[in-house]
Amino acid sequence: MDLQVQARGDGSAPQDHARYEYASVLARGQTDAKLLLDFKRVSAFSYSDIHILRDLLKPFTAHVTTPHILAETSNFVDQAPQYKRAQLIGELRRYIDTVAELYRPAQMLAQRGEFAALGLTDTGIAELSSGVVVLTTDYHLSGKIDALGGHALNFNHSRSRALAG
Repeated sequence: MDLQVQARGDGSAPQDHARYEYASVLARGQTDAKLLLDFKRVSAFSYSDIHILRDLLKPFTAHVTTPHILAETSNFVDQAPQYKRAQLIGELRRYIDTVAELYRPAQMLAQRGEFAALGLTDTGIAELSSGVVVLTTDYHLSGKIDALGGHALNFNHSRSRALAG
């Protein structure tokens, strides 16, 4: 999942970034939970994950994204069945209306040391992680963010806690 960033209302953490699949999981789950079963990138998620994600994001008051993440999300929505596509585009539009968009030029991101390992979108996410908490299921990305001194939270850990507790 790619970027969804929020600022905590209590000021205890910088901000939060959930990769674009989270936006897609929420959009698809709100549109038709059965769609979670139809797409490879979100097939690892269940309907209960939507509730875990919503609970995890509750303390945050503002969402932030990047143009790179929005482009990937839009391309991902294009893979939806035609009969659901219009509804998913509507969910994406509503999401875009609620987030602040942070832009870092690709030329600048390509100069960062982690670009070769992470690619453009994830390098942009890692670059923002010094001022935001990145919520991701990507172990490689969260590890790289930790190594860079940024802030990352792996959704899989929250899922495990929710299932155990």
